[in-house]
Amino acid sequence: MRPFVSSLLALCIAASPAYPWWETGHEVVARIAVTELTPAARTRIAHILNMPASTEALSNALAQASTWADETKSETRTGEWHFIDLTLQDTRSDLPKRCPDANCAPARIAIFEKILASHGARISRWNDLDSLRYLVHFVGDIHQPLHAISDADLGGNCERLDPPIDNARNLHALWDGGIINQMNPNDRSLAADIEAHEIAGMTAADRAEILRGNQDDWVWESHLLAERVVYRRLHIPMEPPIFPQSCQVAPSDIVNFHPVINGMYLNDMKQIIRMQLAKAGLRLAKLLNES
Repeated sequence: MRPFVSSLLALCIAASPAYPWWETGHEVVARIAVTELTPAARTRIAHILNMPASTEALSNALAQASTWADETKSETRTGEWHFIDLTLQDTRSDLPKRCPDANCAPARIAIFEKILASHGARISRWNDLDSLRYLVHFVGDIHQPLHAISDADLGGNCERLDPPIDNARNLHALWDGGIINQMNPNDRSLAADIEAHEIAGMTAADRAEILRGNQDDWVWESHLLAERVVYRRLHIPMEPPIFPQSCQVAPSDIVNFHPVINGMYLNDMKQIIRMQLAKAGLRLAKLLNES
């Protein structure tokens, strides 16, 4: 989310705290992925995490590892790695333009997947543990639709919710954790519920379709989802493709826009978020198995 960027932290967080899928979303993605690992991937990840390879131990360890990228982002100065600013005017071919110097989530997923696939070869300053923790986290990030879009609004951070919903005071925070918190704030039980319903109900063709492509395809999918269920559905004004440094200098049409969030919208989005978490878990497992 956009408050990862240090300059935005200083200007935005004080007024409107927001968290990346809060902790719950990332932990759910990690737990789902563990259930989909091959024996070889399970053994290697357990070795990297210095944990037993049992499902319970590995699930707990990977869930804990999934939030490390946020906990250390200030000291590592890696805030821009957690999202990609694709504007409403962009096409899929604009992904490279919106990711200078590989400082965006999909590019970093590719980088850390490559490091893990090197099996300890010294191709980067990042070790296997750091690479695993980044990979787990960023795959989760790109499935939060507002991590893949921008309307001169810092990915929804500038549209204020009045009154707040749960602890979410802006649109981005609502998607990061407000809706998840209403569904089930317990990552273990939410992951199990998604596995029992969304994932268990998938056909082989459904799974194959979800696992097609790579991180660029998945982030573009999230972008289109955000465009449809956030910006169009809530009738947010379309702004020029500009990138304000804070909500204080964002367009007035954005900062003065107050989304109407009712119970129907929240219920509809809960189903979408459940499927996004399911997709993220399955796709993360794919990357870990291949690495």
